[in-house]
Amino acid sequence: MVQANVLSIHRESQFLSQFQGFTRRHLHVTRILVAMCLLATTLPALAKKKKQQDTATLATQVVVTVVPKKHEADQIAEIASKDIIVKQNYKSATVLDWTRLPAQVPIQLVIFIDDSLQARSSLEFADLKTFIAQLPPNVQVAIGYMQDGRALIVSGFTPDRAATARSIRLPTGIIAVDASPYFCLSDLAKHWPAPSNSGAVRQVLMITDGIDRYFSPRQYNPEDPYVATAITDSQKSHLIVSSIYFRDLGYVDRGMNAAFIGDSNLLEVAKGTGGTMYSSGLGDPVTFVPYLNDFTKRLARQYVVTFLGHGSGLQSLEINTKVPDVKLDATRGFVAGQHILPIPY
Repeated sequence: MVQANVLSIHRESQFLSQFQGFTRRHLHVTRILVAMCLLATTLPALAKKKKQQDTATLATQVVVTVVPKKHEADQIAEIASKDIIVKQNYKSATVLDWTRLPAQVPIQLVIFIDDSLQARSSLEFADLKTFIAQLPPNVQVAIGYMQDGRALIVSGFTPDRAATARSIRLPTGIIAVDASPYFCLSDLAKHWPAPSNSGAVRQVLMITDGIDRYFSPRQYNPEDPYVATAITDSQKSHLIVSSIYFRDLGYVDRGMNAAFIGDSNLLEVAKGTGGTMYSSGLGDPVTFVPYLNDFTKRLARQYVVTFLGHGSGLQSLEINTKVPDVKLDATRGFVAGQHILPIPY
């Protein structure tokens, strides 16, 4: 009798254990099925949301510099909205407006000096200070140095032009102290010395040899990832980057090949961001004056194009005109919906 009871209890225990195991497995399977059902309903919604983001059109603004094809021309042809051609990802975009940049809109200019330049570069600094003093009232100037892969800002944006000029110092002249001018440009783009919502046009004037010693110091390589990253970072931060070629102290910086490498890298940055590159083509310029005069003219020839952009993240851009006597310098990357200027349309 006792054995029968023990056997009965044992069987009941086995059944209960098996039942609990079945219940746990059933619960696990149920949870998987519920998760799959939720995923099946969520994925289409996420896909639909992404498609809406990719196809939604947003009014977008980009600053464009109008350049006469005849360099010596003082006057530029009149351009209307109908004369502007905007392409996003090689497809035509609708142009909403084309207007000259209002004189009251602030322009923030960072003069960005390579801290490993030859000491004789300081012979050009008197002209640089004169250039700063003669800029239009809406141009705010800051001084920065390329040092150890970062942007060292020694004078922020201030209306005191004299104080800004005094902050320009002799470069340290240590070989490759910049690490790479493109590391420094990326750092400047990410840590612009002013609020991001300031409603100002952002300009950079680099003074450097443009050689990237971290990737390809001895020959030009169009696939340089640091140059490409600096361009992308500048596009995301709406920087228009121009440059003046001047040699560094590094041993690779001698001769025509070095000038070709530096010029080519700097030209890529200028084309990608809507700026320009100044170089004598033979080495260091005799004077900065003609370059600075031309740069001042460029600041006075800026326009704003408003068009319908779409997609999320950085998009490719091409802006041209039907007017024959001019060309347009503009960024080749933008984010849909960006409003660089506080101009309502």
